[in-house]
Amino acid sequence: MAGIHVLHRHPFTPFDETPVTEAASFLAMPIPEQILPQVIGENFRHRLGTFPVDVANWLPRDAESELTIQLKRKLLESRRAEVVGLQPGGDDVAQEAAQLVSQWAGVELSGAGIDALVEASLLVADDLAVLQPVKSQDGAEQMLLNAAVVCCPSRWTLSEKMGQDMLAIHAPVAKYAEHVGGAVDTYFQRLTVDKPVWRSNWIIQDHPALFQPQIPSGQLVKTPAELWIRMERQTLRRLPATNGILFTIRGYQQPLPEYLSRSKQIAQNIRTMLERLPDDVAQYKSVLKYRPDILNWINQFC
Repeated sequence: MAGIHVLHRHPFTPFDETPVTEAASFLAMPIPEQILPQVIGENFRHRLGTFPVDVANWLPRDAESELTIQLKRKLLESRRAEVVGLQPGGDDVAQEAAQLVSQWAGVELSGAGIDALVEASLLVADDLAVLQPVKSQDGAEQMLLNAAVVCCPSRWTLSEKMGQDMLAIHAPVAKYAEHVGGAVDTYFQRLTVDKPVWRSNWIIQDHPALFQPQIPSGQLVKTPAELWIRMERQTLRRLPATNGILFTIRGYQQPLPEYLSRSKQIAQNIRTMLERLPDDVAQYKSVLKYRPDILNWINQFC
């Protein structure tokens, strides 16, 4: 399954499909300024980096929202098993999360349980993943991924994450457990209904597809100018009735040269962060083999 990437430049076409003719004219919108990565400290470290959410602007619409929703609708119609997940007992948290989204969007849902979550997912451009508190055999409470509609995975497979806690979900992320594993669990315990938060992350990839669950078997492009920067705006909201947590994920893709051309400071930030990435983290971020060429090439933007 690792060698089936179809090379194209349209984020809203799945990684293994060929875009429609009209996609040739696609121009990516600039990734929102608010979520751009910043240099923090002197060394690389995974950080939670959360900020308060203005609920009125919880899941904002923009120029690419409808394109993302169209992609989601297509995937839900043709590849539902790949983008929808539900664990036994997860219907209640799915229902409550769906209602939270639909109420915010001002739309009444017709479905229930996971069907309601699917319906709600088409009201916004964001993916919806719901963590449910579950007691383990020793009586400890764990937050497990028990319901989800994820149409824009960044080289991970939803079915492999279902039913896992955050540490297991992020096991492939180099240095995650070491840097923030315990802090995430503590943070989730303290997250309250009235104080939702957002955070962001970034990655450089050699394919723009938002729906990209598979890792390529090798490098897909030859020059840094063909790479894309991918960013996610993520939010966390506590569900009052079930005590679950709704985790939303909105993905953006922009060609790397366009992104770096936005300002010298933006380019300098990416250069600094690339230089600081430990090799294992750079490998996880798909950029290790490209990094020497990027660092030689990026100076023209700085």
